[in-house]
Amino acid sequence: MSLAAKALKTVHSSMDVDKVEDLMEDVREQQQLSEEILNVITDRSMFGPAVDEDELLKELETMEQEELDKQLLDAGSLPEVPEAALVASGSKSKEKEPEEDELEALKQWAA
Repeated sequence: MSLAAKALKTVHSSMDVDKVEDLMEDVREQQQLSEEILNVITDRSMFGPAVDEDELLKELETMEQEELDKQLLDAGSLPEVPEAALVASGSKSKEKEPEEDELEALKQWAA
């Protein structure tokens, strides 16, 4: 314990209350300066108004829809179906099915 007391006396002999107060004042000033710098760095008003992410997403969606609409309008009209294909498919539907032939034969037999 006596060694600790001697060490404290040695440290305290090189210090006085005025030096400690000056040192503490310097520390407070540096902390205040650090806080001011931090406030300037984190101040969002320097970067313009705050941005709402939901609003940005809606705007992006609208722009994408407009682009899609433009592409669809630029695509032109639907391709035309050749009349030959319509006639060919129509003639198939006019042909009698085998069941219809059997039904007709049954009608004739019954009469």
